[in-house]
Amino acid sequence: LIILSLIAFVSFSGAANPSLRDIRQDTRVSIYPNPAEDILMVQIDGNITPAKFELNSMIGNKVMIKPEVVGQGKYKIPVKDLATGYYFLIIKDEEDRFKKALKFLKR
Repeated sequence: LIILSLIAFVSFSGAANPSLRDIRQDTRVSIYPNPAEDILMVQIDGNITPAKFELNSMIGNKVMIKPEVVGQGKYKIPVKDLATGYYFLIIKDEEDRFKKALKFLKR
């Protein structure tokens, strides 16, 4: 019984991991311009829809943002009113199977 349980566990985890791994490996995220002054553009090449965004300052304070969809996998985030400094933009999907943090400078 123990051996059958282990075989089932190994088979199940082996089948589940490749799909998660594929989502992470196939998804490319880029932000530009960096440093940003007025607008930060986000390009997501992959399958993480709908994308969720969080913005944190270097000291961990959350900053409210309103991303605007401008195309398939392309978003525009206004940063004009942010204080000068470094920020982390966190991009994730709804089910938290993908999560990536990117650092940028607000000039």
